[in-house]
This record gives sequence, structure tokens and C-alpha cells, in this order.
Amino acid sequence: MSPRTPGTVRRWIVRGTATAVAVVVAAGTVTVAHAIGTSATPGRPAGQTVTPVPADAERVCAGNALRLSDDAGNDATKATPVGRATIATATTGSTVEQSELGSSTTGGSDPRLLTAPAGETTPQVAGSSYQSVSSGDLVGVGAASCDDPAQSTWLVGGSTETGRTSLITLSNPTEVNATVDLTVYDGSGTVSAPGTTGIVVAPNSQKVVPLSGFVSDQGSTVVHVVSSGGQIVAHMQETVVRTLTPGGFDIVSGGAAPSRTQVVPGVVLEGTEAAQRGSDTEDAAPIVRIFVPGTRTASVTLGITTADGGGSTVNATAEPGVVTDVPLDDFPDGRYSFTLSATEPIVAGVRTTTPTQDDATDLGWFASAEPLGDEVTAAVAPASGARMTIVNPTRDDATVTIRSGDDDQEVSVVAGGTATVGVPTSTQLTITGASGLVAGVTYQNDDGIAGFPIRPATEVSTPVRVYP
Repeated sequence: MSPRTPGTVRRWIVRGTATAVAVVVAAGTVTVAHAIGTSATPGRPAGQTVTPVPADAERVCAGNALRLSDDAGNDATKATPVGRATIATATTGSTVEQSELGSSTTGGSDPRLLTAPAGETTPQVAGSSYQSVSSGDLVGVGAASCDDPAQSTWLVGGSTETGRTSLITLSNPTEVNATVDLTVYDGSGTVSAPGTTGIVVAPNSQKVVPLSGFVSDQGSTVVHVVSSGGQIVAHMQETVVRTLTPGGFDIVSGGAAPSRTQVVPGVVLEGTEAAQRGSDTEDAAPIVRIFVPGTRTASVTLGITTADGGGSTVNATAEPGVVTDVPLDDFPDGRYSFTLSATEPIVAGVRTTTPTQDDATDLGWFASAEPLGDEVTAAVAPASGARMTIVNPTRDDATVTIRSGDDDQEVSVVAGGTATVGVPTSTQLTITGASGLVAGVTYQNDDGIAGFPIRPATEVSTPVRVYP
């Protein structure tokens, strides 16, 4: 998966003439060309450029909020959707088709598959979801990016302490079975538990896996999702109940792959001290969660910046193989971006909590984001308080243009700096000039806080030269 890493889906297949070329090469019938070459390149093998055939573009959205029971409170082994998330979509093609993936015996969130039909080229497709829910103990807001299927996803978040429910959703939009292995880490190391490997997710369906089935009473977790066969889109939903009071919910999007530099854009800190008042609020404090998948200790420097040019630095040490939570103390309310520089590859995410109505709180998880390219298509799900944060971790100043229809918004982001701007929702956005930069969208309103990273354009195959 990019940071969703090596598993990025290739959106091309070779048919027709290209296949015939491959057969000719395999049969060894071009040995004369190999020996003679061409008039332009005498003595070199004759080659042919193969242009891949465009294919449909697909991304999968996280779906709706989940509860471990049915509407009557029965069958606590099955996840049931609550309410319905709102989705915004965008494409460089002609249209975006939406369909739902099926559920399994473990239930499902009704995840939506976004498909942009192929034209002369493979299009880009993008989307995001937002949901505000208030149903019994499930109260708060959640937002997530719609993601490419991939072979590897890092979910930095979750808890299985009393009153905390973390559900991993595994969505398989492909036509073949996906076999998924989960590696779960906590504050003590790697979790050894039956059932973490060989999880089969049927084609065009979703499976929901409770994290508590593998580890209990752990407040700090990281999950690495790896699939073979069909590729997977993985998210995690965490729901909090503090004694008898709803403590919020959110959706953890996949973060960037292990790297010595991680950037978490647009983290909302709002009323964090007030959120920690009362009983059972130890995990209401904001933290940066870090995990080192290697074998050596990492020294980590957290560069914390705001759009007005403010900033500070926090130093931390992360031991290999165990989850480390770094507290964020004494920060005033605002939107912050975190640039983590480490001596070893790490993964990272940020958790915050904010007070809401009726003395409740809401939970927010913010994932690390991948560097963008020169042009990115994006869409922001509609809700109040939506803003986009752009972080420039490069050494050069940048001018980013955000286009919506005929309207252009230019955003200057100095080297090492952060910019936060309001953006239109429910419409297609084209972001240019952001090569090497990262971006995320955050929501802050009366119902709570949430956010998701802006995904770079899907990698597609380009014409290749085939030689005998």
C-alpha cells in the first residue's frame, strides 16, 4: 500500500495484441530479431511498446457506524450498522457509480464501493465519508477516507479496555477470496492469539473482526493488516463508553507505511482539559501513538506546527515491537500538524478527545498521511466545520491551488510550515502544486471532531517496452 505500501492496485490489464506479443516472445519465434536488431538499433533486440488496456478505478468507503448487537440488543457476536454515513465522490472520468459490498456472518457496515468506469485512460476516483450518530451509547462523529484496495495496511489506534470497543472492518472488493493475517501489537509487544491468521474474506464482501477477540484490557494497540489473493481495504472503528456516559466514536483510516518521517496533518485539540474531568477519563488525554516495527530503539522528534506560524518540539523514545503513547500536555485549543522524525522507521497516529453536549465527549483519531503528487482529485464529505490542512515537509516553499469548478483558491505553504483553509464540501476538488506535501481534512462542530488524510492519486501502469 503506499503508506498503504507495496500492495497498491495496478489498474491496468493487458489484452488483445499485447497478449499476442507475449505469446510470440515466449514461443521463441523472434530470435531473428534478437540477432539482427533493427535498422535504427542494429545488433539490439527488436522491442515493441505495449500499452496497457484501461480498467475501471475503484475505492472503498468505510461504511456506517457499528454496534455489536442487533436493534434489540441481542446477538453480541454480530456487528450491526447504525445510521448512515454521507459520502462525497470525485473522478477524472465521466461518472462515479456506488454499490454496497455484502456482509458476512460477523455483520458489516454496508461499505460502499466507488467505481469510475474506464474511458480512453484509467480515471482517478476519490471520496470520503462523514457520520454524526446518536443512538444509545453510540454517540459522536466519525470520518474516513475512501481507499484503494491494498495488501498492507497499518491501523494505528484502538483500545480494548473496559467500555472500549474496537472493530476491524476488512472489505474485499475483488472477485477472489482474500486471506488476511492480522498482527496485533500492544504496550507489551506482539499479541499471540488464535484466529489472527488465515481470515478469509469472500469476494465483494466485508468481514468485521472485534479486536477484543485477540487482546483484552489493553489501552494502546496497533494492527498490521496483510492480505493475499484479493486485496483489502481496512478500517477500524473505536467506540468509548465512560461508565454510563457515551465517550464518542471514530473511524481509524490506514496510515502511512513505516518510514523515518511521518506527518499527521490537522489534529484538532479542543477542550482537552475539560474532557478529562470526571471518572474513567484517563484515555481522554491527547496522545501521539508510535510503533517501531523493526528491532532497534527509535529516537523520535515531534515537530508541532500551526497555521499561524507557531510551533514547538517534543522528544521521545520508542522501543521496538511495543506501542508507545506520547502525551500532549498543555497545548491550547487549535489545529496542529505533527511531523515525526525518527532514527528508525515508525508508524504513527494521534488521538484527541473533546467535550460535546450533555456532558459527553467525542473521540478523534488522526492518521498519518502520504505525500501527494502534482495533481490530486479529492472530495470532502459534507458537514459543518470542515477545513483542510496542508503540511510542507520539504525544503522549498510551495503554492498549492485547490480548484472547485471554476473557482481557484491559492494556498502558500512555506518550507516546513502548515496552512489551514476552508474548502467546499460535496464537490470535486482538484489539488495541484502539492508534490511532496501532505494534507488532511478535519471537522470540528457541536457534535464532535473527526478527520481523514487526503490520498494521493492511484498509481496506474504506463506503456512498457517489451523485448524478446
